[in-house]
Amino acid sequence: MPSSNPNRQAQIDVIVTAHNVGPYFSECLNSLAHQTFADFRVIVIENGSNDATGPIADAFARQDDRFNVIHREALGPAGARNLGLEKVEAPYAMLLDGDDVFRPTLLARLHTAIEAYEADIALCDIIQFEERPWRRKRKYVKAPWALKRSQLDAMQPGGAIVTSQRNIPGNIFAAFMGWPWDKLYRASFLQKHALKFPTSLSNSEDMPFTYQALVLAQRIAIVDQVLIEHRVGRAESVSNSRMEHPLDFYAAICMVKSFLDTLPECDRNRLKKDFLNWALDWTLWNIENMNHEPTRLELSRALLNGQLAELELADHPAAYFTEYPRSMARYTDLLTELEKADGAVDANAGPLGQLDLLPFGSATPWRFAGLPQKTLEWILRRMRGETEL
Repeated sequence: MPSSNPNRQAQIDVIVTAHNVGPYFSECLNSLAHQTFADFRVIVIENGSNDATGPIADAFARQDDRFNVIHREALGPAGARNLGLEKVEAPYAMLLDGDDVFRPTLLARLHTAIEAYEADIALCDIIQFEERPWRRKRKYVKAPWALKRSQLDAMQPGGAIVTSQRNIPGNIFAAFMGWPWDKLYRASFLQKHALKFPTSLSNSEDMPFTYQALVLAQRIAIVDQVLIEHRVGRAESVSNSRMEHPLDFYAAICMVKSFLDTLPECDRNRLKKDFLNWALDWTLWNIENMNHEPTRLELSRALLNGQLAELELADHPAAYFTEYPRSMARYTDLLTELEKADGAVDANAGPLGQLDLLPFGSATPWRFAGLPQKTLEWILRRMRGETEL
């Protein structure tokens, strides 16, 4: 319900950044308006939209005094979030995207957890969905990578645990995703560490902010419940604009690495291997998911030639980078694709050395797979509509 006293300070300031999300925005804001926890303020940063996004936000502000709208032009995703952070007055803050949907108990669950555990961050699980208009229904897909229980203490479903980078049993970079929108932050914590989003990046800008926050947090309260429905497959989203700035992901990796170098030596030493393993995984994902083939091959060439030096692939034996079980196989497949496209390339000349000597474990790359495995993979790819092998 709308607040009867709009001048009082809310418990949570919810920053919603929105650019051309008109078809989805009413549902997003409605899901906030109907939260079971009512003591919040919404700060919409409408970032130069040319569709119905702005009018929708203004309409909510007229109907509910908890909703406030700031219209700006050409801030970009980082600038919009930074502007929102400057407006925070509440003890806690969230940074949400304007095309997602929030379950009614999102704010209540996270607020209870962050207060009960006196945490700097409280976070939750998510589920992904994609619109399928031709079937008039949504396709929901679980996202086990968003909250990796294998990296955490045993969790009771629906319960909460508290951890930090100093006592987490697994890899903190693998345990949580580097996006900010599934997390409730203590505002004084963000202000103490002057955490901002890097405006020099057009994509991957959320990752340095989020991982710095996760590493610096003294307590992270984890609510093991799906409280956010995350929309995927929207062509206008930032994650679908990576081709224009294909090395932003690497620049973000370098930013996090520079931050880690400022930590006490004991923390640097504890986090280094986990970070480098995560950084290789993130690099492989970015190359694999680059839809523009010439750009994907150019990124693979940079990997082969050691141009991504901050990954330190040439500074450690290959076995150092096997925390992610399929990393060696994925690395091999990318360099093999490059070798196939350019006959002058020797895939064995990469920073991890000769491919057939890599520690693959149970994840055999396509290059070294036997006929039965290749036949099965060919059938599976055909079923998924992937005809190129």
